[in-house]
Amino acid sequence: MRRELGLRLRQVGLLVVVALLALGPGQTWGDPGAGYMKMEQETLCKDLGLTPEQAKAFQAIGDKFDQSREAIVADLKNKENDLEKALAAPKPDEEKIRGLVSQITQGHDQLFQSLKAQRQEEMAILNPVQQGKFVMALRKWHEEAREK
Repeated sequence: MRRELGLRLRQVGLLVVVALLALGPGQTWGDPGAGYMKMEQETLCKDLGLTPEQAKAFQAIGDKFDQSREAIVADLKNKENDLEKALAAPKPDEEKIRGLVSQITQGHDQLFQSLKAQRQEEMAILNPVQQGKFVMALRKWHEEAREK
């Protein structure tokens, strides 16, 4: 049972990373179209049955991680632009490309870790019923994101 829950949480985290990487040009986690992070925050808090204190803490956690991810995403965009240029060169520099690919992969890892840490902090302020509702809300968002 714990193994299955751990697998599910990893799947959710991976889906969130994929969704993050699929954001359109100029779109960040703070944009209304970016999905769950800003999805009707009041509705989510109400659906989870959060107390006012929990809702405030939940929002603070989201804000904290949104800010840290903005820097990671901006750095990734710059490195991806550099990679695109390096690949378009008449004679691509393999060492430069290898380094950029490594840096971009590390950026993806940072995003994943950020999302994982955020989820852990959010789950820590929720009771088991709220946690279950939260996981189901994430699943619903992922299903909707895949349909788009």
